[in-house]
Amino acid sequence: MRKSRIAPLVVVAVTLAATGLAVTVPVLPASAARVDATCGDNADDARVIQAAIDSSKEGDEVVFKGPCLINATITLRDRRTYRGDSKAGALIKQADGANLPAMLASETWVDDKPYSSDTVRIERLTLDGNRDNNTGTVGLMLRSWNSRIYDVDIFGAPSDGIRLSNPSKNGTLLQNTMVNSVISDIYIEASGGAGIKVVDPGNSITDWTLQRSWIAFSGTSAIESDNAAGWVMSELHLYGVPKHAIDAHRCFGTSIQNNYIEDFGGEGAAGQTYFGIRCDLQGEASSTITGNRIHNFAPPAAEKAGARRSRQLGTAPLERHRSFTTALPAGGKYVYLALDGVNYGTGHASVTGNTVLGRGTKQETGLLYSKADGESMSIASTGNLVDNVGTPRATGRGVKITKGY
Repeated sequence: MRKSRIAPLVVVAVTLAATGLAVTVPVLPASAARVDATCGDNADDARVIQAAIDSSKEGDEVVFKGPCLINATITLRDRRTYRGDSKAGALIKQADGANLPAMLASETWVDDKPYSSDTVRIERLTLDGNRDNNTGTVGLMLRSWNSRIYDVDIFGAPSDGIRLSNPSKNGTLLQNTMVNSVISDIYIEASGGAGIKVVDPGNSITDWTLQRSWIAFSGTSAIESDNAAGWVMSELHLYGVPKHAIDAHRCFGTSIQNNYIEDFGGEGAAGQTYFGIRCDLQGEASSTITGNRIHNFAPPAAEKAGARRSRQLGTAPLERHRSFTTALPAGGKYVYLALDGVNYGTGHASVTGNTVLGRGTKQETGLLYSKADGESMSIASTGNLVDNVGTPRATGRGVKITKGY
């Protein structure tokens, strides 16, 4: 286990003049400092930023003053706050042809340690992955527990916008966990991979909160998660994705609630099934999927490219064109909400108060419940509005459906 480094308390004796009594008063360590990382929008910026971070101490606040142009991965040292002087003024852009594995990355991911980083706060930054001139880059690579990511924009990451990774850079797996963290109030657009991706071949990345955020025009799915155990995903607006809106696995005490999904499955490849919300269940704990609004407006194909251009010009996103007249791609199948497997034991979930509005085709299924190769599944399914789909609800063998109590 990693040893925490705690500054010692210094105790001094103080004599009270009026009484002659001596009391001990703790003397606290010096307060945290602000360390500025001031960029010149040139090839030296990565060195300047890293030098500022490396000169800081635990508890310090590192403040980015941009615009910054980076040609090396920035290592985020543990137990520090990283923020922009202002979000518009703290633009960090990947240089042409840098092809970094990540723009910003947790310390233990970079250093290939078998334990997670901790207590990192990142806020008021804009990351531009410069996708047109780079390949393979993750915008923000997190391998940290007890951390907070607030008010961050990530645009044009060549790979995933944010990746939570159990494996380190060279594939070293965690021997501990990276839990109890929050991602909130972020905007991820035009990633080449997923907007947010969780890579967890073990069982380390659990119990996160992802809330109040927008993910648009990803190259694959909006959210792809190997491990959704203990997660809360709420108040998300997801749209313009070629594959799935939320593709989550190992739901165990998971809550997926109050999300607005405009469309999904835009690539429409033959023989493929696309999901608005999808999760397979673990046994022993129950999950809730409630209050989500799931549609498939099928925006014109040119809208994705148009959105990328508008962001590059610094303007607001283009007006969205929602249409029920444009046909869905003929080759694919579309499932709006699916619990499509049980990994062990009996899977338990409550699916209530969701709304599904389809396109009126045989390709579409509103609700899908299937234990697949699992033992059994128990689902409370009630109060869901499912309109204009070919199959309102499909239920497999070994699935018990109840309206609840």
